[in-house]
Amino acid sequence: MRNKRFALLLALLFLFSFVMPAAVAAAGLPQHGAFYTVREQEAEAIGEGVTLLSYTLAAGDRPVRVCILQIDLTNPYVKLDALIGADGTQAKTETVSRMIAGRSGAVAAVNGGFFIMSKGKPLGTLIRDGELAAGPIRRNDMPVFALSKDKRPLFDFFSFSGETRAGNGAVFPLYGVNKPAYDLEDGSLSDTDHLTLYDRYWGPLSRGADPNHPGALVAEVDEGTVKRVVYAGEEQFPIPAGGYALWGHGAAADFIRQSLPVGASVYVSYRTEPDFKKMMLSTGSNSFLVREGKVAAFEEELKGQTARTAVASAGNGRWLYLAAVEKSDASAGMEQSELARLLVDLGAEEALNLDGGGSTTLVARHLGNFDLSLLNRPKEGRERRVTDGIGIFNTAPAGQPAGLIISGPPTVLSGTYAEYTVKGYDSHYHPWQPEGVKWSLPAGAGDFVGNTFYPLRSGEFTLTAVAGTARGEKKVRVLGSGDLKSLRVEPAMIRADIAQAIPLTFTVETIDGRLIPLEAKYVEGRSTLGEFRGGQFYTGTVRGGDKLKVSFLNLAVEIPVQVGSLFRDTGSSWAFKQIEEVAAAGILKGFEDGAFRPAELVTRAQVVTILSRLLNWPPAQTQPSFKDEVPDWAKNAVASAVKRNVVKGYPDGRFLPGYYITRAELCAILDRALKISPGREEMDFSDTNAVPAWAGDAMDRVVSAGLIRGYEDGSLRPGANVTRAEMAVIISRYRDGSLSRL
Repeated sequence: MRNKRFALLLALLFLFSFVMPAAVAAAGLPQHGAFYTVREQEAEAIGEGVTLLSYTLAAGDRPVRVCILQIDLTNPYVKLDALIGADGTQAKTETVSRMIAGRSGAVAAVNGGFFIMSKGKPLGTLIRDGELAAGPIRRNDMPVFALSKDKRPLFDFFSFSGETRAGNGAVFPLYGVNKPAYDLEDGSLSDTDHLTLYDRYWGPLSRGADPNHPGALVAEVDEGTVKRVVYAGEEQFPIPAGGYALWGHGAAADFIRQSLPVGASVYVSYRTEPDFKKMMLSTGSNSFLVREGKVAAFEEELKGQTARTAVASAGNGRWLYLAAVEKSDASAGMEQSELARLLVDLGAEEALNLDGGGSTTLVARHLGNFDLSLLNRPKEGRERRVTDGIGIFNTAPAGQPAGLIISGPPTVLSGTYAEYTVKGYDSHYHPWQPEGVKWSLPAGAGDFVGNTFYPLRSGEFTLTAVAGTARGEKKVRVLGSGDLKSLRVEPAMIRADIAQAIPLTFTVETIDGRLIPLEAKYVEGRSTLGEFRGGQFYTGTVRGGDKLKVSFLNLAVEIPVQVGSLFRDTGSSWAFKQIEEVAAAGILKGFEDGAFRPAELVTRAQVVTILSRLLNWPPAQTQPSFKDEVPDWAKNAVASAVKRNVVKGYPDGRFLPGYYITRAELCAILDRALKISPGREEMDFSDTNAVPAWAGDAMDRVVSAGLIRGYEDGSLRPGANVTRAEMAVIISRYRDGSLSRL
């Protein structure tokens, strides 16, 4: 463990030597945090001033995966940009991956603030390069993250003010810019009696009707002149490229009607505090997480261990953190309060909660890669379309080749070979494609043919790749026979029909307990019932049982093979072997459709028919008289069973041939038919007291004989019905001689 940690430290120092001087690198999470312990961690420089921190935490008994982008805002080559919708507007939501795809210099991106999912519109303030894409929400409980044009992070509440001045001198307050309808803190609606401006950031068309605000009017304004006025519910018109639409309800609609007729001049002005014109980007939040280095009093707390996204700053604004907490099968997620405490551990001075749950997304370009990839597993299994995100870009020019990254397996088994690939990065962390790569490794360790490594002996070696002036290294361990413990095959038993192909997978277990996948091309296998080739076992035309003998190096294993099932639906049955046995003996039979139906329940008529075949009862000379009809196929067996006092009818004169038999009833029949000797000991099950009095002695004898057994939970379940699979097992036990061993 100490060697592993030391190697990790060296790797981190190597990475940071390119990113920033070690003395000024920001700290990561402590080994033991407020509610967690760091189990795994990795730091990777992915761009100028940008480091990807990846953690696996143990929060009590919960595993939690966290990815954090650490950004040095003082780096002149770092640029952040607002990502808005599918086309730079609010018209259509989009995944973060697609928002940033194809952007020059793109390094990473995360999802942004909260939005109204039913409308696909953001709630918070959106600023892009000094332009107001969505104005502040008129509430005092939804803070904003913004980054100024001089790259200073800001965590604050934004206010809005504006006015609309008509040519006739009338003035009306402007309530917002590019906002959907939302609830105000007093419970009223944001659009009531208010006037809102919509430009091309809203989308190509003006805002339509709102059922809560009938009678709303919309005015089209281009070059300071009203071009049309319509009811919101009647028409949505294209918003002019350099103009806007004014949407008003109530008093605002009256203002449009009275002061903004077609042809009227109009002037609109608005401002925010802080000033949006000085901002590079912004996105909205629902709550502070950290203020002045301490966990904040939340404006809103969204409960539950779930996926979460956050933005934070440290170092008096030098460092920006964008964090994504994963919620998946491999990660339990976090509470909002836990995320706040984690960010404090990270050194955050200010932090805001961004949209989480299914919206949480972090994509990044690994060092040397040309494309970005999704780093967190989304809560819903796929990326959610969101309204906005934050993109991080590397604006540095192309640099000199600085290094190579070798990709390939860290462990290679003797007797196999491994492929390795190389990607390059330059002095500014841009990717480049190496050519003419030359490989080297210690003498006698193995050979390289192209990019393929053929090991010659076991041990730990360093692979070295060189392309021009750039080089890279990778530690590789070659495992020999002495390092291996066992060979595993899946499935561990083959049940197949004739002329069928069964795919097999192979794994090698090492003496230290590691499991290493093994490609089928390195494995040898043989069986009398088929042929092993290309990772599959091909059954022949002979039915029967055998073993498949599989070997690799000094390891070997045998797995059972059963070819040619008598039925189409018994291959995966727990009673496969017994069903095949008793069916081959003609004691139990299948159905005309080729099925055995192992889970189907057994009836009284079927039980006596099975016993008649098992015990070779001769046909009875006379048929018993029952009020109900016995099926023709069961008449002789029922007659023989009645004659031998194995079964009888019910007091009302019926036989009930289709009645599903219980375990207690079956024991009574078996006891009489097989003449089982007295039990050796009393039954001891959790539900012994549930055995009917009339069946007690019979169940004791049948259970003692080993024909019927209890369940794993210690119960006998005398009232449970019996399946055809269970009946096959009982008959098989009898045929195996269970009674003769009493």
